[in-house]
Amino acid sequence: MRRPLILNGFMASGKSTVGRLVAQRAGRAFIDLDERIEDRCGLAVSDIFAQRGESEFRRLEAQALDEILDAGEPAVVAVGGGALLARARRLRVMDEGVLVTLGVSVEETLRRNQGQPGKRPLLNGADAGERIESLSEQRAAAYAECHASLDTTGRTPEALAEAVFAIWGCDAVGVAAGEQSYAVEIGEHIARRRLVECSAGASRILLVTDENVGPLHAEPLLQALSGGVPVDVVQLPAGEAHKTLATVESIWRRASAVGADRSSLFVGLGGGVVTDITGFAAASWMRGVRWVAIPTTLLSMVDASVGGKTAVDLGQAKNCVGAFWQPAHVLCDVAYSVTEPPRGSSALSEVVKTALIGDPPLLDYLEQNVAGILARDPSVTREMVSRCVRVKARIVGQDARENGIRAALNLGHTFGHALEAVAGFERLSHGEAISLGLVAALRLGWRLQITPLALVQRVTVLLTRLGLPTDLSAEPLVAAAELLGLDKKRRGSRVKFVFVRAPGAIEFVSIELAVLAEQSGQLGQVP
Repeated sequence: MRRPLILNGFMASGKSTVGRLVAQRAGRAFIDLDERIEDRCGLAVSDIFAQRGESEFRRLEAQALDEILDAGEPAVVAVGGGALLARARRLRVMDEGVLVTLGVSVEETLRRNQGQPGKRPLLNGADAGERIESLSEQRAAAYAECHASLDTTGRTPEALAEAVFAIWGCDAVGVAAGEQSYAVEIGEHIARRRLVECSAGASRILLVTDENVGPLHAEPLLQALSGGVPVDVVQLPAGEAHKTLATVESIWRRASAVGADRSSLFVGLGGGVVTDITGFAAASWMRGVRWVAIPTTLLSMVDASVGGKTAVDLGQAKNCVGAFWQPAHVLCDVAYSVTEPPRGSSALSEVVKTALIGDPPLLDYLEQNVAGILARDPSVTREMVSRCVRVKARIVGQDARENGIRAALNLGHTFGHALEAVAGFERLSHGEAISLGLVAALRLGWRLQITPLALVQRVTVLLTRLGLPTDLSAEPLVAAAELLGLDKKRRGSRVKFVFVRAPGAIEFVSIELAVLAEQSGQLGQVP
């Protein structure tokens, strides 16, 4: 509970009542935003509306909430139903706090508002029911973007407080994706318990894993799910070479054979290949069913766990057939990473990339904790995963479909994917290819007078200390450059390239394929 808890929801949803109970249990301060504004103005909310107008009230509301976030105190805060209508503020709350929405029906809102005339100015008048419906529709997206939503119908304040307290304690990262928003939970030994809770309401569960992960981790999950809805296991061959439409078809056929319907839940247990395939199968089965991602590798936790990108390869064109389909939940159980083969540490290249694009202090943390990182210290792993997920969630929240800033996540991937493909997806792991791709991007940035030489050298040294490849001299850079025309970021004869000016400061440059081909032959030379 290192971050403030923000309770959002429509009028009369019980935010203040539940908030006080949660704060009391946690031993934290409770702040009712409306009461704070009333104290400052010396006026009731209804009088502020009447005398100064709604726009002035919203300004005061935004100011008060920003002050709470700036203070960073892990307090419990109940906000007014319209406090988070501005998406920029909502994204900030999801990034810096834990946001829970309390849902309430029109009928229940009217019932709870009886006997309190004038307390809620937006409900004044004979057409209150119609106004509630209209406002609820207008605010649906604002209420949907949160860490968790709880229906208050038929639940006591005490029961709701218990549920909210548990959500707050998870310290999850929220991914803002409209009505498909979800939370990424990060911890040790959480998958078994949380999967049972996440599967509530499913008519059938299709657990997709592979021949490496299944024998290690599937059975405890199956035991936890026993006695509930039917569970079927699809065990795929392991490896990027099997990330194909044929593999997805095998999942579809199994789903058809067991009668999976639109209420079924797909669960992807494995690395990024498995979660990508599972997500794409879920996106296309019955035009879209819920799915849960349980990444078991460091790479899939820090990279594939956020963003809803699901895809398969088509020949050498990596991830070119797919869909955006957000998971309902993501469970990053860092205990799984301990069983990952040593080569799985190549995923640290994605962690370095994340530090470069959005968390400069993480670069310092990595340099200071190399021993703990390589020893797979659970506390260090959890810190890395949490910080990477938070950066990616922040970026994805601003750009869900990669029309702008989300392209920053491709740093090192343009050359990295090409090198991976030239190597037949076997000689180089994804993380190893991205390490080489980072070095290539940094060197190219230096050659184009964008990236400082000191940063090129600093990152190269760090990658080497983490056991990652950095020697480009023997890599088929020219052959890799020839594949850049297949890159998804290509527009005509140009490819959007990501460069780093300084940690946390990136620049997008559209470069001619011919220029990249010309420069690629020089990137094997150490500056």
